[in-house]
Amino acid sequence: MWTYLVEQIHIGDLIVAARWPLYLTALSMPMAVFFGLFLALMRLSSSKMLSWPSAAYIEIMRGTPLYVQLFLVYYTLPQIGIAFHTRALTLDPFPAAVICLAANYAAYEAEIHRAGLQAVDKGQREAALSIGMSEKQSFFLVTLPQAFRIILPPVINDAIAMLKDSCLASAIGVMELLKVAEGIGKNSEVGLANMYIAAGVLYMILSLGFYFLGKYIEIKLRARGGAELSLTQARH
Repeated sequence: MWTYLVEQIHIGDLIVAARWPLYLTALSMPMAVFFGLFLALMRLSSSKMLSWPSAAYIEIMRGTPLYVQLFLVYYTLPQIGIAFHTRALTLDPFPAAVICLAANYAAYEAEIHRAGLQAVDKGQREAALSIGMSEKQSFFLVTLPQAFRIILPPVINDAIAMLKDSCLASAIGVMELLKVAEGIGKNSEVGLANMYIAAGVLYMILSLGFYFLGKYIEIKLRARGGAELSLTQARH
């Protein structure tokens, strides 16, 4: 079995390539969370000049496939740049993948943030204002920390989804796990089917690691006495 894994499946190469889904997730997810918070605050604004663009962005990003967005950013933006005589819109595969993953998942994080902020009792804000806090202080010191504890489990859930969706980056040339598995399958007797299975097993192992980490955090940081968004809640 070990000989088969090493010589046929090239498990060593796959394990090394498995770092790329982790890199993509580690870079993209924080960006998605912070941008998502910004979008959520815009969506909750009473000003239509802020709420409408946010709502439009969220629906567009959630309504179009990530695969299509990757191609638009990697292939279409450079063409627009050429039309304006600039290379500023030409991106390497890895940065393009990070930007697309972050931009796409920000739309989902925005809805999670919005639900979390609305789940915090308005009396918390009123109590903070009554003791002399400003609106800014009450938000950052009272409302946001409580909302963060509520939204953390589904954010971890989305990180798991992003880890798996990172395989789409292979479509624009990122040499991540799936791309390496395909290369091995096409150039060896083991075949593509077996390599897809091997890559799938590694993705599952990585996802399970995130899942157990998320369950641990969910137990430790569960918002007692308040509304919760479960880790197992469906992403869509």
